[in-house]
Order: sequence, then C-alpha cells, then structure tokens
Amino acid sequence: MKQTLARTAIALAGVLPLVASAGVAIGDYRTPTFNVAQDKPFLIPVIVDEAGEVSVAIFSPDGDEVRVLAARQAGKGETLNFAWDGKDSQGKTVPNEAWLPRVTLETQDGESVFDPSRNSGGEVIDAIVPDFGRRGDLSFTLDAPSRLLVRAGLKSGPLMRTMVNWAPRAAGKNRVAWNGFDHDNQVKLLDDPRLGVLVTGYRLPDHTIITEGGDDDYLAWRGEKGWESAMPDMSEVPLARGGERLSRHYFLPRAVEAEPRVKVSLSGEMKPLSDDRYVVSGKTIVKVDMDKSSEWAMAQSQYEIGFFIDGDFVAEEEQGYVPLSWQLDTDYLDKGEHLLTVNVSGFNGAVGIRSLKLIKE
Repeated sequence: MKQTLARTAIALAGVLPLVASAGVAIGDYRTPTFNVAQDKPFLIPVIVDEAGEVSVAIFSPDGDEVRVLAARQAGKGETLNFAWDGKDSQGKTVPNEAWLPRVTLETQDGESVFDPSRNSGGEVIDAIVPDFGRRGDLSFTLDAPSRLLVRAGLKSGPLMRTMVNWAPRAAGKNRVAWNGFDHDNQVKLLDDPRLGVLVTGYRLPDHTIITEGGDDDYLAWRGEKGWESAMPDMSEVPLARGGERLSRHYFLPRAVEAEPRVKVSLSGEMKPLSDDRYVVSGKTIVKVDMDKSSEWAMAQSQYEIGFFIDGDFVAEEEQGYVPLSWQLDTDYLDKGEHLLTVNVSGFNGAVGIRSLKLIKE
C-alpha cells in the first residue's frame, strides 16, 4: 500500500516550509475549481526557467500520489499547460476534494521540485461572521481558497448541527445551504435565542485544485485503494509560518475529521413510537454506540460523551467509551415533549450528534 503523506513528513522532520526550488513554478489558474463531470480538462500552467523534462503529479489532501501526468520537454523560459482530466491513475474520476499538483524539473544539473505546500497552506482563518438568509442559509466571503468548518449549537449547551465539515471552498462569496434545523431535524434552531454559529478554517496551499461534480465519497474512494491514514505526532508539527498561525487541523488525516456516526437507543421504562421518539417514565437507560466506520478515527484521541435535555447539560462521561449505558431518571421532567441530545466529542475536534424526542406523560 503506497502512501506518501508528504505534508506530514515535512512537519515531522521539524522543517518549516521553504521557498520553492528555482527553475520551475506553477502559474495562476483562471479558477481553482474544476467540475470533473464536464468533458473539459483542468489546465495547470507550468513556468520553466531552465530547459529540461517536466512532470506533474497530483496529490490528495492526505498526501497520496493520485496521478502522474505524462512528462514533457520544455525549453528555457517556456510555459507548458498540463491538462488533467480529473481522473486517478486507474482512470476513475476523483471525488469532490482539494488536490495539489507538484512539479518536477529534470535538467543536466539535477532535479528541481515545486511543491506549493512547502510555503503555503494551513494559515488560520477565523472571526468569520456569516449573514443569515430568510430560510437559514449562511453567506460569507473568503479571501483565499480554504478548508472550512461550519457548525451550529446552543450557547453553553450541545453542538446541534455540522453544516460543513472541513470541506474545501473557493475564494469569494460563499453560501451554505441550511434549513435551520438540528442534525436530526427535531427542532428549528433558528427559533432558539441561544443559537450560536461557528465558521472557522484554514487556507489551502497555493495552486490547490478544488473538484466538484464528482459522485464518490472521498474516504470510501481512498478505502477502495487500500490507502491507510496515519496520525502525525502533533507535538512536532509547526505552529506558525512567516508569523502566521497554522491550524493543527491542517496536519490531520481527513478520516480523523470525519463526523462520527453516533447511535442512541433507549430501554427500560419507555415505549418507542419510532426510531427517534419515545414515551418515557421512571428510569430509562440511554445506550450510546458508534458505527464501526467511526471507531478508528475516534480512537486516535480521547473523547467524551455529553448528555443534554432541552439544550441544558445534565451529565458527562469524560473518559468516553462505547457502548455506554447511562441511566436517565425522567421523574424530574415536566409532562410534555423534551429533546435528548448526545454529543460524542473527540479531543481532535470531531463531534458526533444524535437527538431523540422524549414524551413524558
């Protein structure tokens, strides 16, 4: 199984990104976005200062070498346009993600490599204040292509919805579609005065190509290739470059950022009306579990499990583990409908959410 993990290797070696090698560079794109569903290639302009053989390799955000484009001869001062059709080395269209080209120039004097991640990418962006549309849609402007996290929750309460989970976004005006409801469509958060929305992220490396129009899930696509994810030693990754803070999330594998799939079920003194609505009385057992696909990612750090009723904190298991059974005494609940929310929160930042309606008769 081949795995490059070039970005992580730079960090672990304790080497802060350097100025790109002389002799070759990537020029500006007309746009960084590439619709892979259209029958039109993405052009990568390569500027060559010395004559030699030029090759371009496409890497995934996890550092996997996805495709090497055919090498070409270039004269001194020439600009070559390399065309990428949005396919990997097996001829399969890549999923929607952020892809990074790396250029190698072979001359009589040796090899020069232009790797944009050596001197760009990971710079923290924060304090983004979104504008709300009538139906709950969010809009904001980005100065550069970035990877974003957009979440909604209740102040001093649970996280209720992740709208964008560390996904790449192009520069300029951006809109996030949101119906204003929580993860399980139980309550309309826009109607709650405790609503808080977080928009944060980091800049992608220069010359990143953001694909859209793909059908496959990125993690499933990697899994089919047998590529494994590996955690860097977070105590060794650089914290800044050129005076700008670097996000620790920049160095994490995409699998670790995936939202864990949480399963919650009730037993004891209760009557199920559906998978997410229960009539409760007395002592009810709340069982929390996790989908097998989420276990590796959550095992890369400790996690905690928090329980909330109607947005108010009621209990927590700080040393989280699953399956976990927690006893809820519903006698203290008023008659009527209540919302039970469970957060499974990893110390790396991933949070799984599940909400159920409880009906106290």
